[in-house]
Order: sequence, then C-alpha cells, then structure tokens
Amino acid sequence: AHFGAGRDLGDNLYENGGFVVHFFDRQLVDRLAEGFELEDVTTFEEGDLPRRLWRITMRRP
Repeated sequence: AHFGAGRDLGDNLYENGGFVVHFFDRQLVDRLAEGFELEDVTTFEEGDLPRRLWRITMRRP
C-alpha cells in the first residue's frame, strides 16, 4: 500500500516517516536467489493496511 509513497530514493527504495523501505518484485527475488536453492516463497499480510510481505527461504547448494 505504501509503494511509491514518500521520498523516492531510487531502486524501489522509499523514505516515509523516517523509515526507508525497499520494495521487491518476484523478478528481483529470483535474481537475488541465483546461486541458491529457492526453498520457499510464502506470501502473507501484516498490519492494518495490510502490508503484503514475503517470507523467503533459500539454501546454499
């Protein structure tokens, strides 16, 4: 819900209310997981907005 809100710091980073948040899309997750075994990607929501989050589990091969 906060994507794009606040001061744009580039690279999907936004500062809002003194906090800097880095927003990830699935393509970035897959790219960052290169060289690892991507064990699990679980989506969940938290808080009143709700915040849509991912729990990522990776393992070194």
